[in-house]
Amino acid sequence: MSVSEDRISHLAHEIAERLWRDDLADLTDERRSLDRIKQSLTAYFHVAAEIEEAVRAKLKSKVPGSRDWDILYHKYFQEELARRKW
Repeated sequence: MSVSEDRISHLAHEIAERLWRDDLADLTDERRSLDRIKQSLTAYFHVAAEIEEAVRAKLKSKVPGSRDWDILYHKYFQEELARRKW
């Protein structure tokens, strides 16, 4: 899964706005807060791409889009998330 820098920036701004609007956090240094949110999103999408690649490798003998493939995809994805403690 590849997410552009622009998309990550947009998501970071949306998250920061929501945190402030819902009074969930005081963001005293907006630039620093946005940078940290962007780093977190980048790390998440990187790990998600690694997990997806590993899961698809496990499923290479199955027909993509079949019910069996979908069930196993979700099962293996959850297992990889748990294994990586995400």
